[in-house]
Amino acid sequence: MIQYSKDKFGGHLAMLATALIFGLNGPLSAILVGSGGELTPGTHMFARFSVATILFWCVSFFLPRTKVERKDLGRLFMAALFGVLLNQGGFAIAMSLTTPIHQSLMASLGPVFTIVLAFFVLREPISLLKAGGVAFGALGVLTLLFVRTGGEGLGGGTFWGDLVALIATLSYCIYLTVYRDLIDKYEPWVLMRWMFLFTLILVAPFALGDVIRTPWSTLSDKTIGALAFVVFFATFVAYFLLPIGQKRLRPTVVSIYNYFNPVIATTLALLWGLEEWNWAKGLAATLVILGVYMVTKSKSRADQLRESGVEQPRGSDAKSLSAKK
Repeated sequence: MIQYSKDKFGGHLAMLATALIFGLNGPLSAILVGSGGELTPGTHMFARFSVATILFWCVSFFLPRTKVERKDLGRLFMAALFGVLLNQGGFAIAMSLTTPIHQSLMASLGPVFTIVLAFFVLREPISLLKAGGVAFGALGVLTLLFVRTGGEGLGGGTFWGDLVALIATLSYCIYLTVYRDLIDKYEPWVLMRWMFLFTLILVAPFALGDVIRTPWSTLSDKTIGALAFVVFFATFVAYFLLPIGQKRLRPTVVSIYNYFNPVIATTLALLWGLEEWNWAKGLAATLVILGVYMVTKSKSRADQLRESGVEQPRGSDAKSLSAKK
């Protein structure tokens, strides 16, 4: 049964901090691996995964210990593949090919993807409102992918980056949908220490070459500062705070914080001169946000059962899922 903590204030603080961190993560990662950046996506990934692995394992020794059952290790490996490697790894690759605004809009489509996945995995019915939200979200994506602006090429030259960002978002939704039982079964630090360890093992053989070739001694202060934020706050702190908010707040409340990511990322990208605004981005943003709003306003089967006094496990509520990076 769902048991939501009465400490809602702490839940809101956790979600607000997470939203701010993820909103900053896109523009700062663009500085690292985007055009003119000093790091490769491989170095970006290795730095995030290695430091997070060390920190989560160190912190877990000072927190209540929960032994992971041997039968769950295989599923934890697959959860790491979708929840960390394809999500965060895809994010790093996407940021080297697209822009913070495009990436943040793709990431905000998490609830839309989740509704579709819930239909197939959880047999969650799709209402007219949900279908409309999915349609508007899809139109926003198509606008970003295919509309030519300012004489640029397909999708403003960001087609493949947008596509990778879309896959990264979808992979995280798969993780939250398919491996929800593991998320409910283990504490966040227990999950994260194993998932980041498995991911580091997978990435290390391919990324070590980039790490060795990186001229660490000559990196600019801007790069070092951005990397420190991405590694510590956007990886360790954010992934520690997110489950706290999810456990203390209703899924429909948690979903509202999805709107902060594109707003913060767009504002900073424009202020820092990382990209320019145009009508296509405005139209796409409007369609995506409208689609996400319609999806989060619709009632899931779990919502309806709760209103009638019947509680279901968290895994049955599709709207509790949101894609992060």
